[in-house]
Amino acid sequence: MDYNKDLEVFYHSINVDYATYVAKTLSQFGSNETLGFRMAGSKAEHEAGDFLCQEFERIGLTNTHKEKVMIDAWEFKQAEIYYLDKTNHPKKITLSAYASHCIAENQPFELVYAKKGTKQDYDQLNVEGKLVLIDLDTYIGCQIGICALQAKQKGASGIIAIPVNEDKELPDDALIYENFTAPADIPAFSMSLKDGKVLKEIVAQSANDAIPVILNCSNKISPDQTTFNIVGEIPGKDNNQIILVMAHYDGLFHNFHNGASGCGLLLSIARALIKSHYVPNKTIVFIAHSAKEWGMSNSTFNWSMGSYHQITKNHPEWAEKAFIGINLEGFVAHDQYDYHHIRTAYEYQDLIQAIQKIVTGCPYKQGCLVESPTTILSDDFVYSQSGVPTIISYRPTGEKHLNTYQTNYDVIQNHLSYPAFEYGHKLYGTILILFDQLKIKPLNFEKLFLALEQSLDFESYHHYKELYFLIHDAKWCAKNLYEFIQKNEFTPSEANYLNKQLHYIYLMIQQSFVKLSWYGANIFPHEAHQENILHLREAIRLLKQEKLNAAVEQLCHVDLNLYAFYFDKNTFEFYIQQSCHQDDEHLAWGKDLLLSEINLYDIIESLQQKQSWEDVYDEIQQLKDILKEEEFKQERVIKEEMIHLQQLIDWMRYLYRRPKR
Repeated sequence: MDYNKDLEVFYHSINVDYATYVAKTLSQFGSNETLGFRMAGSKAEHEAGDFLCQEFERIGLTNTHKEKVMIDAWEFKQAEIYYLDKTNHPKKITLSAYASHCIAENQPFELVYAKKGTKQDYDQLNVEGKLVLIDLDTYIGCQIGICALQAKQKGASGIIAIPVNEDKELPDDALIYENFTAPADIPAFSMSLKDGKVLKEIVAQSANDAIPVILNCSNKISPDQTTFNIVGEIPGKDNNQIILVMAHYDGLFHNFHNGASGCGLLLSIARALIKSHYVPNKTIVFIAHSAKEWGMSNSTFNWSMGSYHQITKNHPEWAEKAFIGINLEGFVAHDQYDYHHIRTAYEYQDLIQAIQKIVTGCPYKQGCLVESPTTILSDDFVYSQSGVPTIISYRPTGEKHLNTYQTNYDVIQNHLSYPAFEYGHKLYGTILILFDQLKIKPLNFEKLFLALEQSLDFESYHHYKELYFLIHDAKWCAKNLYEFIQKNEFTPSEANYLNKQLHYIYLMIQQSFVKLSWYGANIFPHEAHQENILHLREAIRLLKQEKLNAAVEQLCHVDLNLYAFYFDKNTFEFYIQQSCHQDDEHLAWGKDLLLSEINLYDIIESLQQKQSWEDVYDEIQQLKDILKEEEFKQERVIKEEMIHLQQLIDWMRYLYRRPKR
């Protein structure tokens, strides 16, 4: 495979100025003149889509067109409150809004402060018909959606959240956004630390712990609207094989780094390929998705709607044809990080790691970090669920990124790096070209089975010996299959057959072995119950030692029961219902991904009201019953995993032992 000349010509065709032009132009589309916001189905998003469609055509992509997606639309034009300062002078505060419906013109409210917005914080506080100001403490697990629902349950007319900034990385005047999963009829806003501090002081000094404010807001949620994904192609020699390259063009705030830069890179890579006269073996499909950040009200799984519709409804046939999905999420032109971060499927991790080593010019101190698996927070996850192995340019975790990520600081003036942007072109262009020149999908399933083995705790590892031996066999077969793919030459018909088989093996793995924790982590099915069993046993042990507070802490780690500790029962149970028992439309790509929904609310509530010396026999017995049921479920799930492993072993063994034709 002689790829060096192709890469050299491609590198010479890179134009970072063009990528910056696209990203800058895209980031200027916004419904809110001050803050931006080109959200699903809004006029700003439609205008941004038209711009991208024109650029797709202008750079020479073929079959450029828009593809319809049905979503709930969100258009945020303004939100501000007026109050009297300590000298009785009127002052205005600009707010950001969450995905909630609120149209208000000079509407008077009383504003009260409810600390962190948990159930205890509403004790002795009358919030009926008022706006509630809270400190949004995501460090303890409080999310804006459940805090908003709690406020509504107490009778509030709306909620304003101030970020808690324990690590001191967020600027005092920054406005933030996080995913809003509460019903859309609860007005919810965010306020900066600086403005929040002022208001909290004025409220504290007021006679009745409330101050009058005036709210102006235009934040509109419109169900059942239309938006569009933008699609273009570079035709390949084989239309039955494709490479998908994607980004998203909607955006929170101005969204330069977290989105627009990805679209800039998307078009710029396409342009460089065309300018270099590269003739791909596979058809390269470029997609700018809409409605990534949000696209459905009243849903726990309300993001990635554009990509979900694209691969499940508009083009399900892509899944079998695709060698890889390259998601240029963003974070490709940023100089604040110590490393560039790629997340990918287990099956591609080693290969992507090897490819990045041949790409020169990395400006990051710690280079390029390649990790697995992918994440639910981006568009490529729904492609992976459909059987497309993916990679994503992902934000570095544990880095100082809060001052741009999903804040009003995400603008071109902050941390734009041309060397980083050029490196992104070379890195993802190299990955694309090398995958284009492969005849067989380079899926190495051994890494997946190794991760499965490592996910077993000590007890499961030794109790289920058959599972251990099956994993060992699966790793061996995966290794043999990968070597078979690498060492042999195949006719076009043989290659086509193998690629289809590899696709369906990968698809089966996604369907059988990919589930979610309640906090969004990719887990293997048994892990859902394994973690619960660990915490239930420890809670029972602590209760027997009369350590009630420590036992409650353990119970808060079981499924979503942290919310049982902080919020009212109706609020807590609303989220369980919404996440597990809605209709298929609202469960969307999250359907059947949550395996466990243990409700410990009554037990936690009872323990919170008892002293350490009081009798907890009833609670212990209830927990023992729940533990027994959870152990039964774990055994059932592990048996299902063993059945699936045996099927995969037989399938892989058949492929590498099958005589060539």
